[in-house]
Amino acid sequence: MIISNFILILFILVNLTLVILFSKINLFHYNIDKPDKKRKFHSRPTPLAGGQIIFFNICIYWIINNTTNFFDNQEIFFENIRSFNYFMIASTSIFFLGFIDDRLNLKANLKFLILFLIIFFLLLIDENLIINNIKFSFHEKNFFLDRFAIIFSIFCLLVFINAFNMFDGINLQSSSYSLIIFFSILFFYSNSLFIKILIISLIGFSYLNFKNKTFLGDSGSLLLSFIIGYIFIKFYNSNVIEYTDKIVIYMLIPGLDLIRLFIIRILNKKNPLSSDRNHLHHLLLKKFFFKKTLFLIILLASFPILLDLLLINNIFNILITIIAYSLLIIYTSKKY
Repeated sequence: MIISNFILILFILVNLTLVILFSKINLFHYNIDKPDKKRKFHSRPTPLAGGQIIFFNICIYWIINNTTNFFDNQEIFFENIRSFNYFMIASTSIFFLGFIDDRLNLKANLKFLILFLIIFFLLLIDENLIINNIKFSFHEKNFFLDRFAIIFSIFCLLVFINAFNMFDGINLQSSSYSLIIFFSILFFYSNSLFIKILIISLIGFSYLNFKNKTFLGDSGSLLLSFIIGYIFIKFYNSNVIEYTDKIVIYMLIPGLDLIRLFIIRILNKKNPLSSDRNHLHHLLLKKFFFKKTLFLIILLASFPILLDLLLINNIFNILITIIAYSLLIIYTSKKY
């Protein structure tokens, strides 16, 4: 406990230093997002350093675990230090994929293929990340996936990563959603030091993002979504979370927006992975100012979790949230 508190204080100081010295750290200014007045309407060129801040924190924690005898037994999604090392291999690969994408703007299909390969190789070396069966709270029978288990596991991670990446759009949107997820994990499932470190790094990034000093970037978006997906699969496979529909509650809003965007793009004969300005935040910004848009997005993302606190049945929770999301989309689509 004393060691954990000391590590937390260390990370608070590290992130406070990063925030104070951000403008002087050249590495954070390597990838710059320039406004083009087509899809990017920010006022000035801005560093895409969110992923670097989060990855830097994860690396420090990994080094601490590998160079000392310390390993927090609250990290139930890391069965041992080897599991943590496998996680770091995948996280590093995904971070650098996003970092290169921020720099070179890779084609969507190429990025998708590389993500597929990274996740596939991770599942080959860490079988505890493979979803072997599906359990629903409203159905007594378990559905065993057998030979489709690896494909289904890859599918789940890829869908959420893409949903999260599309959900990322305005300042504080993705970081606020991630903080909601991580605080929920601390409150409901695990007193994890790793989660606390992620929260500290996200608070530091959020401050800089609020001040328009940096954006999350694809390196941050891909990394955060992979971590969230990884944690929930490990929770599910270790029975910390018993049912699939419980996980859906936490990932519902980005998932709904992904489905809606894919349908619209397919109907318009476009690549489902292509970019446009039909995302939830784009629609809200047409009707409201930034602060109200952000508030509505955070409220909507929190809505199913709040319903879960009230012990609302998972299926009713999901249905009510889908209705709330649909009504908001209908309202923002109206022309006056």
